[in-house]
Amino acid sequence: MNDGSKSTLNLTNILLLTDFSPCSDAAFRWAIDIARANGSTLSVLHVVVPDTLTYLTPVSPAAAADIQESWARGEMEKIDKQLAGLPHHTIVKRGTDVWAAVEPELEELRCDLIVLGTHGRTGIKKLLLGSMAERVVRQSTVPVLTVGSRIAQSLEVDGKFHRVLVATDFAPGSAAIAEYGTALAERNQAELVLLHACKPRKRAKSDKFADLSVAEALHRLHELVRHSDTRQCDPETLVRFGDASTQILEVAGRKKADLIVMGVRKAGSVLAATHLETSTMHNVVARATCPVLTVRPMVAQPA
Repeated sequence: MNDGSKSTLNLTNILLLTDFSPCSDAAFRWAIDIARANGSTLSVLHVVVPDTLTYLTPVSPAAAADIQESWARGEMEKIDKQLAGLPHHTIVKRGTDVWAAVEPELEELRCDLIVLGTHGRTGIKKLLLGSMAERVVRQSTVPVLTVGSRIAQSLEVDGKFHRVLVATDFAPGSAAIAEYGTALAERNQAELVLLHACKPRKRAKSDKFADLSVAEALHRLHELVRHSDTRQCDPETLVRFGDASTQILEVAGRKKADLIVMGVRKAGSVLAATHLETSTMHNVVARATCPVLTVRPMVAQPA
């Protein structure tokens, strides 16, 4: 690989972020099974962040925060009991910002994957913007597995993925994302589908990806994994025309994918809208009926 990515998939340490909501409970179900299937250590983190009600209560803000923390520790004790027999850590921290509390834990725990639940509200302004999930997905240097509310509780979870869909628009760093998805599929002996969803062909000087021929797009999909050290079989490659999020979700449903892998850019980056643009990521995460793994590749910034 030539884009600074690691070619070896590592899932030694997994971090689950929880707020003890039903969405977090669903994510916990996936995190614990993935940890067991991969022999991973699972760390569960809750950040106590004072909310507006903290400052409106009759008691002092400090006393209200103490109450919040006491409740959180009680909930974490329940989780600790459920993790008996699995290498794990449970952590409750105070902070004024969730990401500021999460970031140092990534290095301290040497995390390889973050798992979190999302509420799955549709619409760009309602989904993740300004929320903990949005900040983590955008800022994390390690892959983030989001578990949305549309994933059926009855869906069988065994900690492995059997049909992996990797979606790409060929932006810088795409090879790193495809390699990660390929390595994950190989580890799970899963079927692998590579998808490029593009706009209907037209003259669009401002969009260098809009005028790709199907043949060239298929060639690029094969090139993404041609040099992968982990690839043992040829993936299925698909090119679809139309809205990217609609095509990704349609293919995922038709192929019965149990994991979607896609790229994401760091918040505030000039490249943030160049890789499966923001609305695509939001719509897929909100509407997917399987977990979505977002990967932020390390791409050199222009001088």
